[in-house]
Order: sequence, then structure tokens, then C-alpha cells
Amino acid sequence: MKQLIVNADDLGLTSGVNRGILRAFQDGIVTSASLLVTGSAFEEAVALARQNPELDVGLHLTLVEERAVLGREVLPTLVDETGRFPRTSSEFFRRAFLGRVNWDEVEREIAAQIARFQKTGLPLSHLNSHQHLHMFPPVFQIVRRLTREMDNIWIRNAAGPWRKSPGVRMGRWVQRLGLNLTCLSARALHGPPVPQMPDGMYGFEVSGCLTRSALEQILWKIPDGLYELICHPGENDADTRTRYSHWGYRWAEELEALTAPETRVVLEEQGIVLTSFVRAFGRGSN
Repeated sequence: MKQLIVNADDLGLTSGVNRGILRAFQDGIVTSASLLVTGSAFEEAVALARQNPELDVGLHLTLVEERAVLGREVLPTLVDETGRFPRTSSEFFRRAFLGRVNWDEVEREIAAQIARFQKTGLPLSHLNSHQHLHMFPPVFQIVRRLTREMDNIWIRNAAGPWRKSPGVRMGRWVQRLGLNLTCLSARALHGPPVPQMPDGMYGFEVSGCLTRSALEQILWKIPDGLYELICHPGENDADTRTRYSHWGYRWAEELEALTAPETRVVLEEQGIVLTSFVRAFGRGSN
């Protein structure tokens, strides 16, 4: 059977993103969302999640771009003078490979982000990360250690299709191959027991620009099993546009694709059953 979790990342980033995710859940195919506890609209996102208890909510860890929960005095190798992480994953990797990242600091910050989520009182169903850094082997080891005693929590399996799809830029496809290899390394290096994870992830190649056409192409390719589709719906309001224009995301276009009636038709034609991390619990680790 084809089961699909449609997860909206960056809940809490801005009010416009919060509104878009809520619409994509209420009127579209989104079944879960990942909360950015360092986002400027975090408190608003928590209130919206409490008002919509059917929305499956997890934690969107970040070790890049945003402001850390802990301060520079605790994280001297991770954040700048303003308390912000490296701007990109490439910068984070460069520091890590040069031995300039203190992994005890990483563990303390991840634990602090988990604690901030838990203080909301919302059930924590899953965990993933900004730019998928949780699958970087040293970070993956930390995440496994911190979540081992938690009940019913899923970890994003960011591995996806190896074959290049038509229309996908070569550079993005190469990034996909790198992410797949990283996922394989993380799981191989740390061995069993493997955390509870879906079979894989779709949407990486078109992250931030999931048009209706791109979404339909993905749905046509979903195989049997349990998979996650990542998406980034939102409203293209002034705050989101001004602060995150460098991402090049098309939030409103993704929202339109996720709420289009035609998308439901494709799901039915392909025999895809929408589910969430909570409803999928008990399926077992992969």
C-alpha cells in the first residue's frame, strides 16, 4: 500500500508561513508540520497548533542561519556575536571538517531545542532539521542518543530517489546524491537499533518551488511503502518576502498546489493514502 505523510516544514518561521501551513492542512493535503522553535512566529505557531489538535506536529531542528536557543557563552564554536548559527550547511560542514565545531555544544543546543518544544505541551511526533543536518553522521548520533528514550517519535529519513527526474537541475540532483550518501553513512556507521523512520523522502529536488506540475510528477512516482513528502506552503507576505527572499522560495505557489482539487484526484488515481506520523506509529523501523 502507498502511504504518504505530507509534512510542512518551518512552522513558526513567520506569521505568513504559519497561515499558509494551516490553510494547507485545513483545505489541502498537508498532514503534519515541523515546528521551528527558534522562529520569530514560534508562539503564534504553538497557539495555532493547540487550536488544531488534529495537526501532527514535530520538531524542525536548526543548526544554521537562525538564532540559537542558547547563547554565545555556551556555544562559542557554533554561533557568532549575535547568537546566530552559520548561514549555510556548507559553512557548518566546513567548520566541522576543520575541527572547529565542539560536538558537546551541538548536543546542548539540540537538547535545548527539544526542551523548548516539550515546554509547549504539544505531543512530539517526529523530528527533522533545517537543511537535513540531522542526517550528518555526528549529528545523527546525537539525535539518536537524545531521542532514544522518547516514546513514539519518528526521525526523518532524508534519503530519496537516486535517478534524476526530468526538469531537475543538475546541481540539485548532485546535492540529492550527496544527501543520499550521507543518509546511508549515518545509518551504517551507527548501526542498529535504527530509529523509527519512513522508507524515504520526496520533494528535495523541488524544495521551495513545489508547483502543481512538480507535485503531480512526484505523486505519480510514489512506490508502495511509507514515504514523506516535504513542502513549504506559506503566504508571500511582506515580512516573509523581506526576511527570506534569499531562499528563493515560492510559498504561495506551493500552497496553491497543495490545496488544488486536482491534487486530490491524482492521489486517488494513484491509490495513495494520506497519513501522519501519529497514525503510522507501530509500523516499525526501517
